[in-house]
Amino acid sequence: MEYYVKNTERKGVGLYAKKYIPAFSVISDIKYIREVTKDNPLSESEKHLHDHQHYWPDGRIFIVHEPECYFNHSCNPNAYIYSAAGKYFILAKKDIKSEEEITVDYEIQTTGFDVAWECKCGAINCRGMHTWDIFLLPTKIIRESLPFLDPWFAQVHGDKIREILNQALHG
Repeated sequence: MEYYVKNTERKGVGLYAKKYIPAFSVISDIKYIREVTKDNPLSESEKHLHDHQHYWPDGRIFIVHEPECYFNHSCNPNAYIYSAAGKYFILAKKDIKSEEEITVDYEIQTTGFDVAWECKCGAINCRGMHTWDIFLLPTKIIRESLPFLDPWFAQVHGDKIREILNQALHG
């Protein structure tokens, strides 16, 4: 593992780089405890895992296993989520310095969830509130995020993405 768990100033627990991680390196795969469904929701004993869920582009929700559940959000992330053949990975979006917190943008891989929460990332460009829907973000942020979209998300939502790109082209 190229990271370790430690407390953060604002967000509880986070994952930090043990050493320099070059851009586009594979940092970790994401392991899951189980899928959360209407028939199998979080139990009372699992309520503390609510903040450790991964929302898949097809609407499914999975509880993320430790320590990967501690990848925190940032509106200016240094990593992103990428899938291949049904398996999810965390990749470095840019160079990550030793001792730097490893963060992803939770919002760019999601749409259609009825969830909102206050952002506490502390980034200069912090959006303040999360709506769990990339298509509710400003168009500029959507366009800047396109190279880091999961291929599956881009395929499933290709029509909406194409519409945004056409609007940018034709003003």
